[in-house]
Amino acid sequence: MSENVHRKMPYKDNSDDEWQRQRERWAVKQGASVVFKKSFLFAMFKPRPVQSAAIIDISNSGIRAQYTATTIWSKGFDKMSIVTTDRKITIDDIPCKIISDSVVSRLPNGNFVRRCGIKFGNLSAYHKLQLSHFIKEYSINPKDSKIWHTEFA
Repeated sequence: MSENVHRKMPYKDNSDDEWQRQRERWAVKQGASVVFKKSFLFAMFKPRPVQSAAIIDISNSGIRAQYTATTIWSKGFDKMSIVTTDRKITIDDIPCKIISDSVVSRLPNGNFVRRCGIKFGNLSAYHKLQLSHFIKEYSINPKDSKIWHTEFA
């Protein structure tokens, strides 16, 4: 595997490093995903791409998610939705910014397991309320779990 595979993407804004470390994070139960979307403005005259990734952890300011792909695809998305497999919670059109994307491992089929950091944009009061409810319902109590992250993407 080449060295370039492990480097963070060039569009990562270093000012977000400090943001990442100052927020309390909660691990999220399995079955919660983030669905990335591009606004119609960005996707003018093109199909509106949609991709999904499993949520690893969440803070009041953003999410860390993991996906499998042959190439990076998280760049350029500006909206996301949070959905759960039990369909109890769906939060649509959350403004966001991808702040990091890195390779975790390479699978035997040539795909890469990647992790991306997503910072919430300007949230409405309704989005804040929905996210607070999601954290309450789907976060894992740190006392009841093993150490859930050993590195930051």
